[in-house]
Amino acid sequence: MARRRLSVQPIGRTPLRRPVIPVRRLTLRPEPGMAPLDALVATPPDATGALVYVPGFNTPLGEWEVAKCQLLADASGLAVVVSELPGLSHHGDPIPEAVRRDLLRQRLQSWAELNFSYVAAALRTLDGLPVRQLLGYSTGCSLATASLPWLAELGTPEVLSLIEPVAIAPRRLAALALHDAADLARLPAALTTNRHQGWLRPLHGRMLSDHAVHYTFGDLLALTQVLRADELPAALGRSSPARVALVRGERSALCPRPAFEALDRQLEDAGVAGPTIEVRGLGHQLWHSFPALVTVARAVLAG
Repeated sequence: MARRRLSVQPIGRTPLRRPVIPVRRLTLRPEPGMAPLDALVATPPDATGALVYVPGFNTPLGEWEVAKCQLLADASGLAVVVSELPGLSHHGDPIPEAVRRDLLRQRLQSWAELNFSYVAAALRTLDGLPVRQLLGYSTGCSLATASLPWLAELGTPEVLSLIEPVAIAPRRLAALALHDAADLARLPAALTTNRHQGWLRPLHGRMLSDHAVHYTFGDLLALTQVLRADELPAALGRSSPARVALVRGERSALCPRPAFEALDRQLEDAGVAGPTIEVRGLGHQLWHSFPALVTVARAVLAG
C-alpha cells in the first residue's frame, strides 16, 4: 500500500483561533504510594472518543500545553488526555529504581507500563470513552508505541501519529547531545512563527517556567540510553494500528532523515496506511510552532 507523502509550509500570518474547550487539570496517583503526576483533559462537546497525547522530554503542563490540547481536541473532535511522564514532573519524584535499571539497559516496557497506569487513571474520568487515537511527540513517540498493547484494553487506537520520533537510529551519547543542541538552536525559528498570534504572546515567557519539570541526573542518563537506540521501528514491527502518521521537521537533527525515510518504507512494505509529512523550514522544535501544530493536526487527526 502506497503511503501519502506531503511537504507542508506553516503560514504564520494566518490567524489562529483559540478553541473555547474546557480543560481540567488533575493530580493522579493510580495506587496508594505512587508518585503524583499532573494531567490535562480537554473535553470538546459531543466527543465520541479520546485522543491520548504523549509529550516529549521536559514538557511542563502549563498554559502552553493547555492551548495545544484545545487545538488537538478541536482538530480531532476527541477528548484529549495528556499526563506528565514518570520522573519528569513538576512534583520532582524520580523514576522507580527498577524502572530506571530497565531504561539503562535500553528496555522501555516497564516505563511505558508505569506511564500507562497514569494515562488510564485520567481516561477513567471520561465515563468510558474509548481511545480512538494516539499521538506522541519526540520521546513520547517511543512511549506511545510501547503503550499500544495496554491501550487495547481501553479501545484499539485507529490512528498512531508520531511527531519527530527520536529513537529510530542508533547513535552515541555524544552524537545525541550534539543533535539536541543543534535542534535547540532552532527553537527561535519555531517560536517566530507564533508572532502574529496575539493570544499566544503572554504564554511565550511562561513556556518552561509554568509548572516547570524537575528530574534527576540519574533519570536523565537512563532516558538518553533509550533515545540513542533504534527501538521504535522494531516496536512498530511487533504492534501497529492500521494507520500510522509520520511527521518530521525538514531541518531536524534529532529525527535523522535517512532513518525516518527507512521507517516510512518499513510501514509501506507492511501495508500500513497513513501520511508521511515533512514540515518545511523547521526542525525538531516544530511542535512549539502553533501554525505548524495546527497544520499537522488537521492532516493526521481524523475528525
